[in-house]
Amino acid sequence: MGLQRGPQRKEKEWPIEGVIKISFPDEETAKIVYESVLYEHESVPYRRSRIEFLREGNTVIIRFLARDNSALRGTLNSYLRWMKVAINSAEL
Repeated sequence: MGLQRGPQRKEKEWPIEGVIKISFPDEETAKIVYESVLYEHESVPYRRSRIEFLREGNTVIIRFLARDNSALRGTLNSYLRWMKVAINSAEL
């Protein structure tokens, strides 16, 4: 399952780490996007990456650890795609 307590790094096991912060025009939009993606975050198992998914005001934060570039790319693509769908749905 996606990481719930926050990434814990062991350098050899998780050599790739980073943070992506996406700011929205207002808190309400950030909340809609965050809550839309939260179910996926809590239910999708990842073996080669760990994600901490947060919202602070009008910013959604993705903190990640990954074992390799492919795991990183796949995990981030999933989160960014889910967020794009939520944004598009909120605009309707």
